[in-house]
Amino acid sequence: MAKHCVTCGALLPEDALFCEECGTPVHADVPLDDMPKDRVLKDDKGTYRWIYELNMLKSMFLLVEVWKVIAMAAAVVCIFMLLVGVFSGDGISAAVGAVETCLLVLGILFVLSVPSYYIVTKANNGKYTVLFEMDDEGIDHTQIKTDKAKALELLALFVGGIAKSRGATASAALSASGGSLYSRFSKVKKVKAYPKKNLIRVNGTLIHNQVYVRDEDFDFVYQFIVDHCPNAKIG
Repeated sequence: MAKHCVTCGALLPEDALFCEECGTPVHADVPLDDMPKDRVLKDDKGTYRWIYELNMLKSMFLLVEVWKVIAMAAAVVCIFMLLVGVFSGDGISAAVGAVETCLLVLGILFVLSVPSYYIVTKANNGKYTVLFEMDDEGIDHTQIKTDKAKALELLALFVGGIAKSRGATASAALSASGGSLYSRFSKVKKVKAYPKKNLIRVNGTLIHNQVYVRDEDFDFVYQFIVDHCPNAKIG
């Protein structure tokens, strides 16, 4: 049986989520809270989008990433100070003393990062909400600094083409968002899936992206990424 838009009357494809004419959701008569959430949606440009929300206290990946950055920076500084001490003629003992100071500073930074993470968590209401956008070229990971309901409305706006200018709408809506991390599939070196964590790691030489997707769409997203990463080691 043919379906028609409840707003403009346009004929809808069987798998349509939004009206292509006016952007009204197919389930417009269903309250937002009762609509499917966190599912991967495809727009008429071939871009897939979905929202994923992490509990920042249960999932400590952000804090772990901060620790990795601190550790890498400290390692570089320690090696540099050790080499300077050796080649400047100050002796091994002076070089070791400089490294010990560096490690002490590293320890202090690790300790301070914990309350800092808690403050950031409180500022985000305990949630890390991400908008993922994926097409044939790559995948973008953008933090949304709004609550989940607002993020879902944003997703509907993108996919449905409700506004006259999608580009302008996206720019305005994301002006309050957090950072963005883009992985171009042609430059991805390794793809590894962690189904139990709803996580797919998409790693390049410099950019390491973490893609989160719910169980219902996990296999599809993983296979899409694998199929579009010709230079990547899988697993």
